[in-house]
Amino acid sequence: MKNINKNMINIQNLINDFVRKENEENKRKVENWHSSSIGSCLRGQYFKRLGAKPDQEFDDRTLRVFNCGKIFENWIVELLKKQKDVKIKTQIKAKDKELELSGYADLILSNKNESIVYELKTKNSKSFWYMVGKGEGAMKQHQLQLFSYLYMLGFKEGRIVYIEKDTLSILEYPILLSNKELEKEFLDELNLLNTAWKLKDPKILPLPKKDSWKGRYCQYHKQCVKF
Repeated sequence: MKNINKNMINIQNLINDFVRKENEENKRKVENWHSSSIGSCLRGQYFKRLGAKPDQEFDDRTLRVFNCGKIFENWIVELLKKQKDVKIKTQIKAKDKELELSGYADLILSNKNESIVYELKTKNSKSFWYMVGKGEGAMKQHQLQLFSYLYMLGFKEGRIVYIEKDTLSILEYPILLSNKELEKEFLDELNLLNTAWKLKDPKILPLPKKDSWKGRYCQYHKQCVKF
């Protein structure tokens, strides 16, 4: 196959230019902890809030994956908007000054009987069916993220929806505000993060266990292990 002249139109380059630009525009100063990071590497969360430069920026392929995830989520939202018996709110801001935490819940669906907070997640086929095979329910970091929205917004119930991108299989897992174990894990993590922040000492934040996904996917891992 002949190489494409760099001065000619190239779809992959156009897509990469778009997702890079969008990623830069979405970057903003992190003034507090963010719900989407809860459950991930503690020191990574600390350095992100500090404004440290990541060890390595996301590559083009990863940015394309992130962007496609948004497309799937938007597809679901647009379908739900057409349902006459359900009211929908999107990107609902949640904030807790005491915990120094904020985030945006994906959806709130309401009918005459109930209102439920939803968090939408996309997965590739291998990851989706591996999760199903384990039979342990929703991933813990996603449970903590959704629980944070229930806690800050005052809702009793939420649900995590996973969309498998190859066959569009869908799984839905309920999360309850009354889950005391999840509440303890959530508050313990935030209290520890805030203690480290006030003391300006990331060393009190434990490193992830060896070979844990928290270390592999932390953008600040090289900085984390220096302390």
